[in-house]
Amino acid sequence: MREIDVAKAKTHLSALLKAIEQDGETVVITRNGHAVARLGPADAAEGSPRPRKLSGMDLVQHLQALREPVAQANSSTDEPPGKT
Repeated sequence: MREIDVAKAKTHLSALLKAIEQDGETVVITRNGHAVARLGPADAAEGSPRPRKLSGMDLVQHLQALREPVAQANSSTDEPPGKT
């Protein structure tokens, strides 16, 4: 979490918002050296965790990990047609 004074925050608001969107960064805005506001992801303010962005390979691995338990559950409950 970085701190930035109000004048710099005003000047660089677009860059701050971009950093928040891309990295989930939180920025503390200060006035005269005292923290007065916190700027961060909207999802975090609502109490739900912000999903992190995955690289292509990380996404594939994540999806494969999710798929394995489902495939196992399906294979253990699969019965030949007509047998119920």
